Amino acid sequence: MKLAVVGISHKELAIDARGCFHFTDSQKLEFAGLLLEKGIEQCVILSTCNRSEVYFMYQNNEVQSVKDLYIDYLADSPAIFTYQGKEAIFHLLSVACGLESMLVREDQILGQVKQAYDFTRNMQIGGKEINLIFAEVIHFVKQIKTEFSQPSLSLSHVAIDHLKKNMTLNQKKIMIVGAGEVALSCLPYLYPQNEIYLANRTSSRVKDIKQKYPDIQYITFDERLKYLNEIDVLISATSSPHYIFYAKDFINTHLIAIDLAIPRDIEKNKYVECIDFESLQQEIDVNNQLRQQDEICIHQRIKEEVEVIETKLSSIQNDYMIQSLQAKSLEMAERTYQILINKLDLSQREQYILQKTLKASFLQMIREPIHYIKTKEIENVDIIHQLFDIKEEQK
Repeated sequence: MKLAVVGISHKELAIDARGCFHFTDSQKLEFAGLLLEKGIEQCVILSTCNRSEVYFMYQNNEVQSVKDLYIDYLADSPAIFTYQGKEAIFHLLSVACGLESMLVREDQILGQVKQAYDFTRNMQIGGKEINLIFAEVIHFVKQIKTEFSQPSLSLSHVAIDHLKKNMTLNQKKIMIVGAGEVALSCLPYLYPQNEIYLANRTSSRVKDIKQKYPDIQYITFDERLKYLNEIDVLISATSSPHYIFYAKDFINTHLIAIDLAIPRDIEKNKYVECIDFESLQQEIDVNNQLRQQDEICIHQRIKEEVEVIETKLSSIQNDYMIQSLQAKSLEMAERTYQILINKLDLSQREQYILQKTLKASFLQMIREPIHYIKTKEIENVDIIHQLFDIKEEQK
């Protein structure tokens, strides 16, 4: 069983085209159900503003069928990629380290990978193999962050720094729309020196947010348009599949907007200056150039970690095969025992001796295959799986 990934990222698609490639939590569950119908029992779906990737464990030749399903479910694009085996593990490690991010080595991606993995565990759509891989990846990234330390870095931080070039962020009225990780990551740079309004579709997270930022004022999502004439800054970072602010909403406003959503939350217009990923490109390029040397070193570490994960994954799968062989042998011994005691007139002691002898004999029969698995003299354990007719549910 190996890891594969099907997906798309900011490197392949422009911002406006990326809106089609996004999973909500309910869609993740639905897609996992469709994967299950194809025999894929373990998956992690990573869907952020800059990427939409499905990681899954496969046994045979299911990768193309998963890619076809991805296309049918979301959209088609020549930019959709697939990686398998070691390449998939290398890609996941690179993503989690922030090397595949728009802003190289940004901080938020590790939290997003954790959230995707936690969702898989909570919804029980994972398994031992994919759990091992993601746990190892998260542990590895924490080590990398320690070894290659840097100041906290995120796209929201870059956006706020860009905003400071246009105004002094002190005693301003600022509305943040959305209560996800990206939206809330702006707060440390704005609170408490500004008056903050938080608009969200639900108030479920407000209590927790106000514990850390008690002076924030919560407004309902439907009230957001009423405040546009009162505020100095609008920051929008929701997961809405369509615009939540249109050009006509800004005709009489005097604010600066920041749009950190994919797809865009704010329709492009002539009435308001809007800072988005495209307008931040110069700052992003400068950051990425500064981190090129670290990137080279981390890539080398990732290559080494791929081999570590592959070894541990192989060990888990070998353990499965050994357990399956033992279960198969004991099952055959029990069947043989039942046949013999129905045909022979044996005392209780003789039945006991026969049962023990059969179990020992059948287990002796698999000693050599188990030895070959443990010593890795057989690289493809599926050969043993076929020879001993081990059913899929036993594996």
